[in-house]
Order: sequence, then C-alpha cells, then structure tokens
Amino acid sequence: MRKLMVLPMAGLLALSIAGPVAAGPNVSNTSGTGETMYGDWSTATGYGYVFLGEESGQSGFGDVYQEEGTWVECSPSDEPVADTKDTGPGEGEYGFVGTRTYGYAYDVQIDLSRRLETGHATGSVELYTETVDECNGVYGGDAVAETGSIEVTLAAAGPLGSFKGTGSYKIPSEFNGHQSYKGTERLASGSAVAAGSIDVTFGYAYMSKVSWTEHINS
Repeated sequence: MRKLMVLPMAGLLALSIAGPVAAGPNVSNTSGTGETMYGDWSTATGYGYVFLGEESGQSGFGDVYQEEGTWVECSPSDEPVADTKDTGPGEGEYGFVGTRTYGYAYDVQIDLSRRLETGHATGSVELYTETVDECNGVYGGDAVAETGSIEVTLAAAGPLGSFKGTGSYKIPSEFNGHQSYKGTERLASGSAVAAGSIDVTFGYAYMSKVSWTEHINS
C-alpha cells in the first residue's frame, strides 16, 4: 500500500502563515490552516498528477502534469541528444516520443467535508503542451498555451488517519523558533478535468487537512 503524504507544518505548503499577532518588536506568534488534494494516474502510454492546496485567508494554488507517449529505441544515428531532462531507460539507447503537458492552477477553492468523506475543488488553470522527440533532440520549445478551468472531485477510499508533530530551530542569541502542527488525511478515489487537455480518473489519491502554530523570537 502506498503511504499518504503527511503534511509537515506550513512550510510544505510553501505559503505565508496567516494571522500574525505581535508580542514584541522581534517576536511573532502565527497560526493557520490548510487543505490539500492530490491524485495521480498512469496508462500504457503515460502518467500524470494534480496537486491542489489552499491556506486560510489565501487564494488556492495547484500544480498539473501529464505525459503521453512512448519510449522508442533510437537508431545509432539519432541516439538521444544530451539534455538536462531524463532520457529514460537505456541511458542513451532509448528516447521519449510524445507530448508533455504542464502548468499551474490558481484561484482554487477547496471544499473538504469535516471527516474527509468527500472533497471538491474548482479553479482556473494555465497549461502548456510541448512535443518531445528525444531521439532527435526535440524537447518542446514552442509549447502551446491553453487556459481554462479545473475541477477535482474525490471520495473517501480508506479510513481516516491523523498526524501531529512539533519542530524547533535555534541560533543562540539570534533566532529561536517553535512550531507545532496536526491534521487528518484520507486515501481517496476520484477524477480531474483541466481545460481541454486533461480528463482522467485517479489511480491513487488522497485529501488532507492541517492546522499549525508558530512562535518566533529573533
């Protein structure tokens, strides 16, 4: 069984913490809540994932990726050209031929039920699709842009789990920070539709809620 991705405090959400309450010129106490939805899928010719997150008082965000194509054996005259991207199996003998679609979601609104029985999210999305032929050194470049809406729907597919933890970081006479977090998470099933490029059913998915507090003295 795949393990759920437990959220460690606010830092993993890559968002600023909401609700500061000043207790002195160099002291701050902050807190917040967040919700996430994740799903991925795979087929005989590709795979992809969608990740969405929303923090209290902030606009939600997301990350979308899909790859469709196949790995082919390159002839000796057109073995994959050196590039920063992974050339896949064969270390130069095989190359990926197909399309890669990637982009981000914004203005995302996530609605999770109290015990994570259901989850629903909507927002806007901007995607880019590029054609790739690694055997001939084609890695996109002229990606086709597409904007539209995104919708993700999840339903519970496992028991409700909980997590909590604390953390601290200290530099003597310079910085002292303490954090604590707790939350719930649940495996799920569901689907995603994004613009006109993605319409999928997840093979693996989860949803999660987290709350945190942080004290900093610097």
